[in-house]
Amino acid sequence: FPCMDYIYGCVLRTGLYALSDSDSDMGSTEQLDHGSTDTLANGCKADNEAAKRLAKRLYNLEGFKRCDVARQLGKNNEFSKLVAEEYLSFFDFTGLALDKALRTFLKAFPLMGETQERERVLIHFSRRYCQCNPEESTSEDGIHTLTCALMLLNTDLHGHVSKACESVALPSFHP
Repeated sequence: FPCMDYIYGCVLRTGLYALSDSDSDMGSTEQLDHGSTDTLANGCKADNEAAKRLAKRLYNLEGFKRCDVARQLGKNNEFSKLVAEEYLSFFDFTGLALDKALRTFLKAFPLMGETQERERVLIHFSRRYCQCNPEESTSEDGIHTLTCALMLLNTDLHGHVSKACESVALPSFHP
C-alpha cells in the first residue's frame, strides 16, 4: 500500500490532557505498571477479572488521566490485551459508520505514544468495530487499513504537518 509509510510517519499528533476527578494513593503510572507483564506485582497471574477491573477504572477515569488509557491499550503483553478487549467492550459501534465510530472512540482519550503503541490501539478498535458490525463485508484488516487512512486524512487536514510530511495528493493516496 503506497500510503502506509505516510500513515505511520504522520499519525495524528494531539495535545489533549485531561486529569481525572479522583486521586489515588498510588500514581496512575505505578498502577499501570502492575499490568505491564503477565505476572502482576503481587505475584498473581494476569486474569480476566483483574483486566475487567482495570478496564472499568480506565473507562471511568478512576485514578487515571485520559492519556493513561492509550498508554495501557498500546502495551504489547497478554494482560494489556485482556484490558484492551474489556475496555473496548464499553463501546457499542453497532450501525455506526467507521468515521463516526472512530470519532466516538477517540473522544475518550488522546491517541498518544510511539507508532507501535498507537498501531495496537487502532487494531483493538478495528477488532471491536468488526465485532459490533458482523454484517460488514470488510475484513478486520480492511477495517484497520481504512481506520489508518482516516487517521492519515484527518492529520493531513487538521494536523501540524512538517516539511517531511507535506499534504498527500490524491494520486499518492489512491494509486
